[in-house]
Amino acid sequence: MRKLIVDTSIIIALISSDEERSIIMQAIANYKMVCSISVYAEVGNAISAMFKRGRITLIQAHEMLNSFKQLQFETYDINLPMAIEISYQYKIYAYDAYVLECAKRLNLPLVTLDKLMIEKAKELNITTIEV
Repeated sequence: MRKLIVDTSIIIALISSDEERSIIMQAIANYKMVCSISVYAEVGNAISAMFKRGRITLIQAHEMLNSFKQLQFETYDINLPMAIEISYQYKIYAYDAYVLECAKRLNLPLVTLDKLMIEKAKELNITTIEV
């Protein structure tokens, strides 16, 4: 089965949004999901941001984490020096650079809901799958 890199925007949509879930699942149906190992910290960070904005309750967060546990994906380590170079060159957050670094190194397409990430991926000659 072919693989693709998914970023946190995709993971969060899959575990929290009924509307987007089916569209995303259709777009990635023939792929195995791959994530940077940073996905665990990124999901925690996204949930804490939802708390700060008053968008979810603790019960909803636990429901999201249960959904997260059900997702099937492989994780790959980060080449930190290369990710830092990408972060520096493109003036982006390290978390975004981790995902781009993995996609570039593994030569896998990227799927994201983040338009800036799509732009940077194209600059790095990473194939993107738009949802």
